[in-house]
Amino acid sequence: MMFPMQMPEMPQEIMDAVAADPGAFATALGQGMEAFQGAMSDGGDMGAAFEAMGDVMGPVMEGMGVSPEAFDAAGDAFGAAIGGGMHMAPADCGGPEMGAIMQDAVDMMMPEGTDVPAPVHDALGDMGQAFADAGCAPHDMAGEMMPPPGDAGFPFPCDAAGDCIVPPGDPAAAPADCVQAPPMDGACADMGGAMMPPEGGYDHAPMPMDAVMPPPMDNIILQSDAGGLDALSDALGGPAVDPAAGDMGGGVDAAIGAALDSAMEQGGAPAPDGATAGPAEDMGAESADEAQEVDPSAGMG
Repeated sequence: MMFPMQMPEMPQEIMDAVAADPGAFATALGQGMEAFQGAMSDGGDMGAAFEAMGDVMGPVMEGMGVSPEAFDAAGDAFGAAIGGGMHMAPADCGGPEMGAIMQDAVDMMMPEGTDVPAPVHDALGDMGQAFADAGCAPHDMAGEMMPPPGDAGFPFPCDAAGDCIVPPGDPAAAPADCVQAPPMDGACADMGGAMMPPEGGYDHAPMPMDAVMPPPMDNIILQSDAGGLDALSDALGGPAVDPAAGDMGGGVDAAIGAALDSAMEQGGAPAPDGATAGPAEDMGAESADEAQEVDPSAGMG
């Protein structure tokens, strides 16, 4: 059993809500699981059940100060972290094992030195059993919870065809630098056995030459913001702005410089230092005087 090395961080709004009222947050998780189980018992698939869970939890979270955007981001982060663990778990994991995976995954999403409050930790363990009671197996849950292979946030390398190179339940197939062991003081360690790596670790497969690691989920917002900046820079005639490069003005500066150079080539010249434009009415009066000096008969034959 292993977890992905690439673990998304817990959104700050979620951490604030948990810290403000851990009991209420745990209750919301329980209400969401009831909706999930209800949807599954009514014949719905896992995707519909997760939607039902979100429909119940979303308004509750908003009442606790969590915006819909932060709630959606948290759902994506939970899915990538927990789903990554479920993907590498033994296929025969039951409720306690899935609960332990969820507890460790959320612990690993928290900033160093920050503990998950006991009510929330217990609720995560209960969710594992609730998923098992609803007939959900860990590998099926992983496929539903994680982003599609190759998308930002997908926690495993993919081959040239875009397929995950790590089969479900086979941590040894993952390159060593793409995975990490569960916490030594965590819930999986308490269970022991197949829920922890074997003594001496796995004999990990090397990274294939054509394999690509998808970008981390934390970069999704940065990448989407770049589109607007790129469009602005393109409109100005400059190169695209790369927010990750740290030079947010380079493309715009280059575009402005190119425009000034073009103006100079066409005979324009920069205004001298200290020069100011005259009042608008003076400019208009000068134009009128020039118009009066024109001979009306000029050009009439």
